[in-house]
Amino acid sequence: MVSDGAVHGLAMPRTANARRGLALVHMALALGCAARTAAVVPAVASPPVVAHREVAVEPEPAVAPRPEPAPALSAPAPAPEPEPEPIHGVLPLSAEAHAVFHGTPEDPVPPTRGGIVHALDDVSYIVGNEWSLDAFEPSIAGLGGGYVGVGPDQAYLLIGWQRPELAWLIDYDPKVLRVHAMYRALVLAAETPAEFLAMFEPEGVERAQAAIADHDDKDRHLRRLYRNNRDMFRWRIVTVVRKLTKRGVPCWLTDDETYAFVRQMMIADRVRPLRVNLLDDEGVHGIAEAARELGVPIRVVYLSNAETYWDEYAAQFRTNIADLPGDEHSLLLRTVLVWGVNKDYVYYAQSLAQFVARLADPSVRSVQAFVGKKPKAERGVVNFVRLGE
Repeated sequence: MVSDGAVHGLAMPRTANARRGLALVHMALALGCAARTAAVVPAVASPPVVAHREVAVEPEPAVAPRPEPAPALSAPAPAPEPEPEPIHGVLPLSAEAHAVFHGTPEDPVPPTRGGIVHALDDVSYIVGNEWSLDAFEPSIAGLGGGYVGVGPDQAYLLIGWQRPELAWLIDYDPKVLRVHAMYRALVLAAETPAEFLAMFEPEGVERAQAAIADHDDKDRHLRRLYRNNRDMFRWRIVTVVRKLTKRGVPCWLTDDETYAFVRQMMIADRVRPLRVNLLDDEGVHGIAEAARELGVPIRVVYLSNAETYWDEYAAQFRTNIADLPGDEHSLLLRTVLVWGVNKDYVYYAQSLAQFVARLADPSVRSVQAFVGKKPKAERGVVNFVRLGE
């Protein structure tokens, strides 16, 4: 028979012994449950004292930090171009300065090119005949600034002594401008004055012709100019070398360093031959505007003997000279022929500012106001006059 009560699924017995046995079972079950409970829930009492001992604790493995993504690199800025080194003190022109220097207008060819007498009108002077230009050397040596001057070959002597920043080689005769183009071709082909001089000797003709053709001679005008006048060019430069060597004055034709400066000025495009009429209104004005824009004061204005071609100063000439931006160092250079005395000229230098101031006076009508009707000259010497001193 089964009782109607049960403990943990066991039937309750009816006899005493059975009940005692059952009690023992209940006690055992109770103790077992307590033991299981103690294993699951820790006692609230203080934990037992455990003897201290050192335990080697292995460090946790290092975890490499996760690298942050590198920032996106922009393209590196281009390195600035190195400043060009001046060669013989001359730097090439910047593109902007080149455009200003070479961009000014020229004057038209005049209907008649004057002469010292009317019988010499329209004569082309492709070589100079001023034999003592070294008279100007002490006044202009190292003057810098800008050079403006007429004539076929005088400029190279004066540039070599002055050491300008820019040089305008002006003339109203197109043939004179072709002489400058020929000189440029030969100078660029010759690294020394000796090489340059050799190209006017018979054995240098072939090299000179090749240099001119390589430079720019599509219509052969320059080669024809050289071929037809080589003897005259040679006579001029050889005579200049002889005279200046005798006087002990170095120049671009005798001194390597001076020649190198003149040559580098050409290489750097700082020498510009251009058609300019001193009595016209565009050429000189353009030079003046360019000089102002480039910040180059005109320090030498070389007129040769052009003033003696005119009976009186024209209003446009007065305006042109006054327009040139000079400073306290600027000089006007002129020559006056005294051929009957010493087959040469009298050489005059004066302050450009003083000349401009005198030209503002209408009573100053011609060059005679400065040099007199018949300049005095001594035979056998260099005749030089510094006006205003």
